[in-house]
Amino acid sequence: MMKRIVVIGIGSVIMRDDGIGSKVVETIEDNLHTHNINSIVGETDFQCCFDEIKPDDFLIIIDAMTQGKDPGCIEIMCLVDALKNRRKLRTQHEFSLLDLIELHYPEIEGYFIGIEAAEIGFGFEFSDPLQKCYVQICESVLNTILNIKEEMERA
Repeated sequence: MMKRIVVIGIGSVIMRDDGIGSKVVETIEDNLHTHNINSIVGETDFQCCFDEIKPDDFLIIIDAMTQGKDPGCIEIMCLVDALKNRRKLRTQHEFSLLDLIELHYPEIEGYFIGIEAAEIGFGFEFSDPLQKCYVQICESVLNTILNIKEEMERA
């Protein structure tokens, strides 16, 4: 039996690009549900997200990161690697969902999808670079998730 796939978008929507993970999941969630993929728009409520996770879930966490790459650049890594290297990802959520997952479910399978932010600070709008490529980001993240599900079905 295939594991339940849970996509979690995290990030504060009042901190400009920091909210990209939450907004992307909100945008693609109808499409995810038609493919029997669960989604959570967690924003900054990591405790609520954590309460929804089951030990045998397959998680896909989407969050903003700042790696000095081009804004909107998407990086995909195994969740186990993301948990080990989360300080290097420079997400705004240093102690949060990733810490709880590592503490309680260190062997859980999944992926971390990081989206390079341009500006993180107070405000409801994304930076110009992220606004310009927002549709592409959503399409790319959705395609990535659907490809992951397809690979799981073939395994």
